[in-house]
Order: sequence, then structure tokens, then C-alpha cells
Amino acid sequence: MSPAGLHVISAELPAGDAPNEDRVRIGKNAVVVLDGASGSDTRVTVADYVDHLAGALIEVLDAEQDIPLPHALADAIRSTVATLRLMPGESPSSTVSIARRRGDEIDLLVLGDSPIYLGPDGELLTDDQLARLDLPSRTKAYGRLRQGTGYDEVHRDLVRAVRAEQLPLLNEPGGYWIAEARPEAGHQAVTRTVPADLPWLVMLTDGVDRPLGHLGVPLADVVRRTRDELEDLLQELHEWEEDKDPAAHELPRFKQHDDKTIALALP
Repeated sequence: MSPAGLHVISAELPAGDAPNEDRVRIGKNAVVVLDGASGSDTRVTVADYVDHLAGALIEVLDAEQDIPLPHALADAIRSTVATLRLMPGESPSSTVSIARRRGDEIDLLVLGDSPIYLGPDGELLTDDQLARLDLPSRTKAYGRLRQGTGYDEVHRDLVRAVRAEQLPLLNEPGGYWIAEARPEAGHQAVTRTVPADLPWLVMLTDGVDRPLGHLGVPLADVVRRTRDELEDLLQELHEWEEDKDPAAHELPRFKQHDDKTIALALP
């Protein structure tokens, strides 16, 4: 099913044997893409969190088709927090990207590093709050990977240190905002409204966005692919990480593979 006025084609690939923690959900006039991450609350899995958040978002967007997207996201976070009994700083979290057709316009929202590209020129709508932060352990971890150290014990210690550096900045002014357990995060998202006559939109989680950009795959080629061809593309990116850059020397990343999700919205 595609939202009114948007033809949506999507594909997903988990990072490994564990279930995919990305989500794509399609409503009456909107498509939502999420990329979940774990928290310290072991009662609630990332899958539970993204399932509830995605479902709540589609429910709000279907019920109130003119609601401002930040309000819809705040309402969905509030519902998820109440249902799962979440506490800020302990909950799983998720990036959120939304594209909604509303008459002759498309409303867009991005919170976190799951960007939206707009055709015909691939103009980027992104949220770089986290990327802009000065996190010394992240800088050191990426520097070591570029030097060829790979995923050694020092790297694993640095990844834990990055998480500790991020936590005090989570959903705080001067830090970064993400869908977690504070509904006001919805109002910190990047938003834009564009004419509905765009030839295409591409919505990506960072597990696709980073290797796709690194390898220089043109989005104009991506948007011509069928669902099966999109699935082949995700598998090709996965195999490049495994066979060509297993130690993340060319493309520094905290782990060899991430979940990969792509949604093409063709107005």
C-alpha cells in the first residue's frame, strides 16, 4: 500500500543474524522510516520501541492528516513512553524520517541521522546535531580505524566511551535530540515543505547512506530500481563492507555492518 499521491518502494537488510531494528511504515498519506538504538533499560527491546513508535506515528498521521509533523512525532513519543513505561536516559531510541503528501505539497521531517534526499538534484535534508558534537572518544576511534587498527579491544573500549560521552547530551539543549523518552524531542526535528511535483524522494538509514555516499552510487540510478533491485543493492553494500573494507579502514564505522533500510517515494 502506498500513501495517496506517493508510490513507495522499500527494501531492508539486517546487519547480521539479529532482527532488523530499522522500520518502514506506510499510512494513508505518509511514509515513516526509523533506525533504532539500544538503551540501558533491558525490559524494552529496540524492536519493541520502534514497533510502538512507528505504529503510533502512523496512527496519528492517519487520524489528523494536517497535523504539523513535529506535533505528530511528539504525540507518538508520548504514546510510546506511556505504553512501554519508559524513563529518559534509559530508553531505546530511534531516528525518525517522515514524508507526507498533503495536497500539492509534501511535508518532510528528519530527527537524527536518517536523511531524506530530494530529486532531481539529490538535495539533502538532514539532522547533523550529533555529528557536530565534540566527542573525543569518537574522534579517536575513527582516527584509529583510518590507521588500520580494526575492531580490537581498544576500539570496543572507545565505543563504550563514546556512549558515555553522549549520554549527558541526550535530549538536552546544546546537545542532540532524538526520539527516546522525551516528547519535546519532536519539536527539535528538521522540517521542510516542498512542492509535490518532485520526481522522487529517497529516505535512508545511515547503514545505507554512508556506504552509498562513500562509493559514489548516484541516487538517480537508485531511484530507477525495482524492489528486488533495491534488495540487491543493499546486499552489494553489505558485501563491500565485508569483503573490501572489513576493518573499516576506508569508511570508519563503529561496527562492520549496520541494518540497512531504503524507501523510495515517487510522487
